[in-house]
Amino acid sequence: MEKLKNDISIKSERPAEPIKRKRTIRAKVLKRVADIFNFFYRGPMIYNGLNSEESINLLLQNRKSLIRFGNGESEIMAGFDMGTQRYHPELRNSLIKILNEYSESSKYYLALTNWNLKVDVKTLKKRKNYKIWRYMRYFLWYFDIHGKSKLPFLETDMFRVGEAGLPNELIEKLWLPYEYIIVIHNSEKYFNWFKSKYPSKTMFFIKIPDRDFFFVLEQKQREILDIFAKYDIPKNNSVILVSAGPGAKVLCYNLSQMDFLCYDMGNYFHMRYRLEQNET
Repeated sequence: MEKLKNDISIKSERPAEPIKRKRTIRAKVLKRVADIFNFFYRGPMIYNGLNSEESINLLLQNRKSLIRFGNGESEIMAGFDMGTQRYHPELRNSLIKILNEYSESSKYYLALTNWNLKVDVKTLKKRKNYKIWRYMRYFLWYFDIHGKSKLPFLETDMFRVGEAGLPNELIEKLWLPYEYIIVIHNSEKYFNWFKSKYPSKTMFFIKIPDRDFFFVLEQKQREILDIFAKYDIPKNNSVILVSAGPGAKVLCYNLSQMDFLCYDMGNYFHMRYRLEQNET
């Protein structure tokens, strides 16, 4: 939840009927393992975590896609369902692959919630954030983030409204240079609002379900490729903006391997739309 200056709260987008959270046997075991790890290792995670300004500048300097890992991704990796996505072992394995394959030669940047992961357990508990970040802390250690110490990890919350969030005038620089914008989202209302702000752009909308996007990922990926083929859209003059939960990470990874530019936007459309409504 993010706080505005006038104390209006903007929550992350949730489905009309959220998935009832369940956990696998793996999740039950990993809960204890993560707590044991965090009991013995209480310091901040050590890696090259950028702040929001550094993150946006790096994206603007280099044509690479963006994949954002938040607490939801770590909980899927741990074996939990989320409100927007049921657990599936293929999704878990895909997220681990994205984390393990991240390197200097990757066609994507990986973002983490640095402002929460670069502090110690005591600070997280003071912020009442420990429970949702204990899994990510454990996985970063388990998959040896220290071995990737030279790699930049961008700030995943730079698109949000609130702490670590950037002004929209900076964020929109990511798509302003491109003529074609493809938006993947569950809300046509948000798409129409976004489209109205950039009348000179040619935009396309691919509607997705408000939950379990991963289970229709292949179909939606084909729809994206069909748009590029039908309208003869050049890759170097286009950008794909995705808000689709944990499945968005896999979609952006797949598209980046085909040399498309894809940004995982998270709750950007929802939060910025709500912010604008609150300010009027």
